[in-house]
Amino acid sequence: MQPGRTLLMDLRDAGSRAGFPIRDRDAKCTTAVAALVADAGLKIAISGIRMPRTNSLMERWIPTCGRELLDRTLI
Repeated sequence: MQPGRTLLMDLRDAGSRAGFPIRDRDAKCTTAVAALVADAGLKIAISGIRMPRTNSLMERWIPTCGRELLDRTLI
């Protein structure tokens, strides 16, 4: 619980405007964590059912998209 509180305080101090942290449907995220996030005024967005590879696909797609756009940009 303390690492979560520390993270939320650091985000608040940095002026972060995050509104929807994304989590999967794993049982590791307990109700205590959900309550901590709700107390901070955030709403948790839960990933879809049977979508375990979504994060890895997006982590690969975003840099590829950036490289492709930069390769075709004349500076």
